[in-house]
Amino acid sequence: MRGTAAYRDRAAAQVLLMKWDFNTAVSSRQSAVSGRIRGPVMFCTLFGGLLASVTLRAQSRIEGQVINGTTGQPAAKQELRLLQPRGGMQQIAAVTTDAQGRFVFDKIQNEAGAFYLISTSYQGVDYHEPGQFDSLIKLTVYEATRSDPGLRVALLRLAAQPVGNKVRVQEQFTIQNSIRPPRAFATADGTFSFRVPPQVAEPSVAVTGLMNMQLPQTPDKGKSPGEFSLRYPMKPGDTVVTLQYETDYDPAGFELTSQIPYPIDRSELYVAPANLSVESKVFTATGIDTKNGIATFQASNVPRAAVLEVRLRGEGAPLTEQAEAGQPEGQVTTVPNSMTKLGWPLLGCFLLLLLWALGVRAAKEWPNLAEKNPAQPARKQLESKVEGLLNSLADLDELSAAGKIPERKYWKERLELKAKLVAILKKSPPAFFESYVTRNIPR
Repeated sequence: MRGTAAYRDRAAAQVLLMKWDFNTAVSSRQSAVSGRIRGPVMFCTLFGGLLASVTLRAQSRIEGQVINGTTGQPAAKQELRLLQPRGGMQQIAAVTTDAQGRFVFDKIQNEAGAFYLISTSYQGVDYHEPGQFDSLIKLTVYEATRSDPGLRVALLRLAAQPVGNKVRVQEQFTIQNSIRPPRAFATADGTFSFRVPPQVAEPSVAVTGLMNMQLPQTPDKGKSPGEFSLRYPMKPGDTVVTLQYETDYDPAGFELTSQIPYPIDRSELYVAPANLSVESKVFTATGIDTKNGIATFQASNVPRAAVLEVRLRGEGAPLTEQAEAGQPEGQVTTVPNSMTKLGWPLLGCFLLLLLWALGVRAAKEWPNLAEKNPAQPARKQLESKVEGLLNSLADLDELSAAGKIPERKYWKERLELKAKLVAILKKSPPAFFESYVTRNIPR
């Protein structure tokens, strides 16, 4: 009975401290004298409660709605998976949308730096959306079609770089699916076809996915050498496909060709080094990037299935020591954009903004810092009083348990000691508890 009362007293003190909202790390220490449990056990209990509270606050929800972009209606009974990259994509939870297409992933750990991905499959096409806390997520799916929706290439970037007796070629297609109403183009027969030189066994192909992530693809070989196709679904909007390959180069003359069965709105050609001779009936010269040693060319409104032909002549870049040793050297030189030149000014502005924010924060926190450092003698005196009252309570409990004090006197003295302790706690600044408990954590 008395043990229960002691537990209630400690719990009451815990509730009192929590009402004052002292967001400090609280712990306890255990006395080694006669195995007695001293008053700081109360701080350990409070610390455990605070930890539990923090854990509960760290659990958040990810919610949103799935919409059919073809019909404009909510997608009901759609199965969703919540994934997290942990040595590969691991499923964390699974839910099904309601009649309004809404979904909720509840009690998800909102850890610092955690990344979640919402995934679903609709009519054989996978859709993904980053999982964000405390905001309504909209995930759009589309009806699928097996018929060509009239794909066109909004932009083709073609780059060639002869190095030694080899030439590295990269082709990047921005493919546009603008069918109305919007539908996803998906078929096992292939959604995007292209050609490379017949002597190329198999090019390296990747699709730019969510958050600019490069997704490697395995192309299917066609009936003729150099013909390939992808089965990657072409969703409404833009899909970026990049292919790379390397083939033999003859300085006396090399024919670079590219052909796709789609119209091309604009095509750009980049050749390095810039001193190579470039002949083409399709491309016209637009200038030389002297900083990077790249010659640039452009073509517009290329009709469907047209062959882009370019003839290169001249010595390519010399082999580096890494290339001669068979080590990888990297890819075709990337053409810098205008944002590169703004990097340092933007960084300087960011640092100035950061310094200003730190100054504002320091000005706001200065009074609190001063409050947390009161006069040292007064703090020690306050600690001594609290320690004495806690030890007196523990001694009183021990005397009562041994039957050495009448029960009425026991309760009377206990209530008096508790009243004194509560009075001291109410008058103490929050910083006192942080300082006192930190020094009394067991080592």
